[in-house]
Amino acid sequence: MTARQSRFVISLALTSILLVSGCGGSRPPAGTTGQSGSGAAANAPAASAQPRKGGTMTVGMSKDIQVLNPLVRTISTDQVVRQLAFEPLLSVDDQGKVQPRLAESWTVSPDGLSYTFTLKTAVKFHNGKAMTADDVKFAMEYTMDPANGAFGYSRLQVVDRVEAPDPSRVMVTLKEVSSAFLPSLGGIESFSVIPKDSLETGVDRPAAFPSGTGPFKFVSWQPRQEMVFERFPDYWGTVANVDRVVLRPIEDATVRITALRSGDVDIIERTPYEWVQQIKDGKLQGIGLTEAHTAGYRRLVFNSADPPFNNPKLRQAVAYGIDMKEVLQAGFFGFGELADQKYPVGHTWYIQGVPAYPYDPDKAKAALAESGYNGETITMVIENAADVQTIAATIQAQLKKIGINITIQPLEFASQRDLILKGQFTFDFMGSNYYDDPFSTYNDLLCEDARNRIVNYAGYCDQEVDTLLHQIEHELDPANQQTLLKQVLMKRYNDLPQGTGVFVPRFYAFRDVVKNFVTDDDQNLVWAKGGLNYAWLDTQP
Repeated sequence: MTARQSRFVISLALTSILLVSGCGGSRPPAGTTGQSGSGAAANAPAASAQPRKGGTMTVGMSKDIQVLNPLVRTISTDQVVRQLAFEPLLSVDDQGKVQPRLAESWTVSPDGLSYTFTLKTAVKFHNGKAMTADDVKFAMEYTMDPANGAFGYSRLQVVDRVEAPDPSRVMVTLKEVSSAFLPSLGGIESFSVIPKDSLETGVDRPAAFPSGTGPFKFVSWQPRQEMVFERFPDYWGTVANVDRVVLRPIEDATVRITALRSGDVDIIERTPYEWVQQIKDGKLQGIGLTEAHTAGYRRLVFNSADPPFNNPKLRQAVAYGIDMKEVLQAGFFGFGELADQKYPVGHTWYIQGVPAYPYDPDKAKAALAESGYNGETITMVIENAADVQTIAATIQAQLKKIGINITIQPLEFASQRDLILKGQFTFDFMGSNYYDDPFSTYNDLLCEDARNRIVNYAGYCDQEVDTLLHQIEHELDPANQQTLLKQVLMKRYNDLPQGTGVFVPRFYAFRDVVKNFVTDDDQNLVWAKGGLNYAWLDTQP
């Protein structure tokens, strides 16, 4: 992911799938002979030999953005939308390796404290001005000022100072060695580069976006109605084919898919899984799919600081007693795969040789017998959403088979989250993210105040794990980091504050007039090898 995305609670399964409505254009409805299927199949050779220039691509989003300050709230929908117009200093590939972006190269001092970035020379802002080191310096210092409430503030706290010795070089000095610093520059969560003095201090809701460097230029925003971008012809990378992109927030899933089929929108995000299955089965002709394979991560989280799950044998009984394949079938129409770690298999930070807890009812019953559990009712407090309740009911039924009695208490999301942060819950099936560095990904295992939890929802605290994670944070050798991370993961396995999880894909669906649109594993609209600036519309003039 490169999202890698925000430290952001998404409680049990999918926190409501919001979708889009919209009035749309005048293009004809999707036909009956178009592409269907997912991924590359949906983006099969196009009807036209060459991409067509022009047209307006209308996208149905799951919800609207919140503010027009690109350095504030750089998560969720705001992050996906802003990537049309704004870019980070670096990028990170799907294997977790840092790659050039607005900076074409960088060097690190022998002591690991000083970084010198050489900027690309052909980059222009949407206002026509050339990007310089002063602009990067401004964006970083704006983010580092606590008065601005920038989302990347915590990520840049390790920075001591930023200098611009000449227009093409930025020098950053750290307070201490940090392995997380360089990967953190690979996404706009930390900051995006904007013109010097283009934002006022303390203003999180400017009237318009400042200029960015991305493939699309911001035009207008009508809250809860639409946001409009236009192609930036002087973009330093792949110049977009379409003239305009219009984003419309539609909240109802049925309205969204109807808008897609009627031609009111060309693309929709977070396509409901029941519709995905129909598209894959060929029941909705003229509609294709592109898949963000690991965009959604969910795993069991036990409140290991309090009864009843301060009992390790009871945690083991639950971990062995839940069949995650059945959970995937019930909650996600069978889409997804099991995840024994936060990184997918094949990623740089997936560690081989770490055991997991497979579904094993016999081991579950044996652990339960050792736990001393006597049939007491355990209350599972969940978010009051239909899909969440389906998953909870599946878990309830599975645990009943091994002798654990679960009751389900649905609450409004904010109330349920408040109980989690106070440690007033038993266990849950929670969402999380993985990041470009292992310290940020697994820092939800660091000790926190058990009654004022920030990211460590399990209330887990182990000084050895804290020490190992901080060693990972300050270690610059990837091989040494992997060795340390394996020790952390073995402790996580043995202590079991978090159980087995799943990676759940998310899907964009699109009409067959849309060609060459492919998302990445983070469900981004714009990314290094694809997205809306590569897509085009195969419509007759």
